Amino acid sequence: MMTREERIEQLQIRPKKGVFKLLWAAAAGLGLGWWIYANASLPLLAILSFLMMTAVPLSHVAWKKTRVSVTFNESRSYKRLIRAKGVIAIALLWVMLGLMGGYVSGYFALPVFSGLSAMLIAGMLVVETWLDYRLLRIDHEHVTDSLIGFTKRERLKRKWEGE
Repeated sequence: MMTREERIEQLQIRPKKGVFKLLWAAAAGLGLGWWIYANASLPLLAILSFLMMTAVPLSHVAWKKTRVSVTFNESRSYKRLIRAKGVIAIALLWVMLGLMGGYVSGYFALPVFSGLSAMLIAGMLVVETWLDYRLLRIDHEHVTDSLIGFTKRERLKRKWEGE
């Protein structure tokens, strides 16, 4: 079994090409969407292109994180909960982007969009907390998302102080 520090190191290793591809895809989606919106007067096609160019790379990053996290423990219940956490994160991304698309296309009004988004985010926070609690009961070395964010901030702080 790996220690928590080793797990954090593995989760933070990201190839430089992956970040570049993600940024390129988001910029391309934004540019293509803006061009279609400005020149072709097809707002729904512009929204679709932006959503696809943004959501697909972010979903890929989330799934890669899930695949790495699954290797940390051999327990079937741990793997099942990690996969569920990854699928829920990807589903939340697509549902939120779908809600944004629905609002922009005029399918529903701003109060409906705001209410649905707030309920979805609150529900996601509760489910994520519960899943992390269950994962920590199975594996005491489990790395939560807040711990990853904390270590990133600490590394940046040390790096800035060292310069």
